[in-house]
Amino acid sequence: MFERDTTVGTMSSQVAKILGLRIVSGEFKPGEVLPIENELCRIYGVSRSTIREAVRNLMAKRLIEVAPKLGTRVLPFAEWNLLDPEVLSWRLNSQFDTRIVEDLYEMRFCFEPRACFLAARDGTADDLEMVRRKYHDLEAYFGQPDLAATADAEFHLAIIAATRNGLFVSIGGAVKTALRVSFAVMRSQGQMPRHDLSHYDAVLNHILAREGDAAAKAMHRLLEISRQHLLDAIGGGTNGATGP
Repeated sequence: MFERDTTVGTMSSQVAKILGLRIVSGEFKPGEVLPIENELCRIYGVSRSTIREAVRNLMAKRLIEVAPKLGTRVLPFAEWNLLDPEVLSWRLNSQFDTRIVEDLYEMRFCFEPRACFLAARDGTADDLEMVRRKYHDLEAYFGQPDLAATADAEFHLAIIAATRNGLFVSIGGAVKTALRVSFAVMRSQGQMPRHDLSHYDAVLNHILAREGDAAAKAMHRLLEISRQHLLDAIGGGTNGATGP
């Protein structure tokens, strides 16, 4: 029987998390077959219905498939739902290294500057007011790492919401997960995010002024600094730059 994780809701969710981590970490490789249902029940000390619900959860995330006579097989990496918040969290927790940071920030470089452009162009007055409020929350929590990290994530999410693009909002969930796990990793390394508010202020002011191109450039610069700080925290930095 595994030790119950009180931060994860149901028993089936906990089993799904354990199996998911074993898959994304490479312990179960693509093409490999998971232990049969009765064996999983024995290993984790849970009922067959719990195992079946956990398997359905992982199937929905495209980590595994169940085929008659073949059993439960791990799908190729290319088929995984990598933007699923849980899959992304499991990957980040199991292999938080220079490669995953670079992959993560390549996605953010492609996505968030454009979100700033769209927020400046298409955001309503209420949307932009929300961006302003989230910036002031970050400002108010400056020097309080836990609260500032949450405010940082909410600032980014407010910008994404202001794009008025439903697909962008969906991807925003991945950004939130990435920021949460990144903060946890930095804490484990004895470091805290350094929120240089001048870079956030530049993003905010360009969005409020409806200067889309300038807002995009400001966000790109903010992400460059954030990326370097995270690489420094895990020992993969190149120049010791600091930032948020």
